[in-house]
Amino acid sequence: MATFDPTKYQQFPNGPLTPQTIQRLVAVKQRTGMAYAALGGKLGFSGTFLHNLMNRNANVGTQHVERIATAIDLLENPDQLAEAPANEAGMLQHSFHLRPGLQIRIDLPHDLTDREADRLARFVQSLPVA
Repeated sequence: MATFDPTKYQQFPNGPLTPQTIQRLVAVKQRTGMAYAALGGKLGFSGTFLHNLMNRNANVGTQHVERIATAIDLLENPDQLAEAPANEAGMLQHSFHLRPGLQIRIDLPHDLTDREADRLARFVQSLPVA
């Protein structure tokens, strides 16, 4: 498995996204007509934070850049969802950087509905924390 190189997408560690990455986000937003909140949700950010990334050269943690790049690729090529690792028929493996040095993976159906995502979110919120 190749190691992800964030320098293609980010100007410097924990800094702003590259102009090329921002242009790709702008193109996706224009093509899809998504609001900042909807597009931000696809990237795992609030709409306000995405707006600041795209328009104010805001910094983003390097640990989030791989997730951003993967989401942009999927949004640019919605018919190529199969490029994500599939472990079972109809399942996609998603990676999430939970904290520095800890990445988790979860297998979800490729056709996950909003209702199912909400149920999953409520389940995670119900987990005991230390």
